[in-house]
Amino acid sequence: MFIEVSGIDDQLEFRDIQPITDMQLLRSYRCFNGLAVGLVVSLLAFIGETRAQDPEQLAAELQDTYEAVNSMSFSFSQTTSGPMTGRPKSGKGNGLYARTADKPLMRWNYLTPDPQVIISDGKTISMYFEKLNQLIFSEVDEAQTDILLSFFAASEPLDRHFTILPPFLETDISAEELPEMQSLRLEPLDKNSQIKNIHLWIGENSIIRRIELLDHFDTRTTINLSNIAINPLETANQQELEKLFTFVPPEGTEIIRQ
Repeated sequence: MFIEVSGIDDQLEFRDIQPITDMQLLRSYRCFNGLAVGLVVSLLAFIGETRAQDPEQLAAELQDTYEAVNSMSFSFSQTTSGPMTGRPKSGKGNGLYARTADKPLMRWNYLTPDPQVIISDGKTISMYFEKLNQLIFSEVDEAQTDILLSFFAASEPLDRHFTILPPFLETDISAEELPEMQSLRLEPLDKNSQIKNIHLWIGENSIIRRIELLDHFDTRTTINLSNIAINPLETANQQELEKLFTFVPPEGTEIIRQ
């Protein structure tokens, strides 16, 4: 069963979007130590030509962009590969982000290979796994921060948590049909971080279009974002937001609180 995100006069219905995931994929993009829930990720303004900007300048421009983003909807595709993962894993889905008066909110709807619904406010997280018939509630520490939630929230400068560097790409993306984008590399300042580095690709209108995470086991997780809509929830009231970021599991679902 896929939990469809719709409502608000049907304006937020996700159309033609396919799902994503498995628990290992989830860990790959949300687990890394010492990153506060509001890490800034303001993204550079796209330079139409392919001239590279100074990475720190890109990071500063990213801050300006995402500080003005109060909500966002998107589709995503995700792949995870590495010596510890066995054969590469992939999935698709859609997501929704909103910045409220008291906290940021993120919802991930994984549609393939197995339906899942993950909702986080940076402090607590709920994870529904249809295949397991389980809904898990957990407190989120800094090691489990949803990276994209942190980036979208844009509450702190990137250089407070990362060394900002030019890209150093080990993957070959030349064959992929990607628009021209600027990129930069982030290396966590926290030496205990589970993440070795993060690459960000920034496209038109200073929006993150791709994120790649590499951990210390050389597991590489890549998330591509598409069908991005900025501030689609401008007219949503508190009740409508609560509905969008609340999941009611099917009857008989096992509830686990950690």
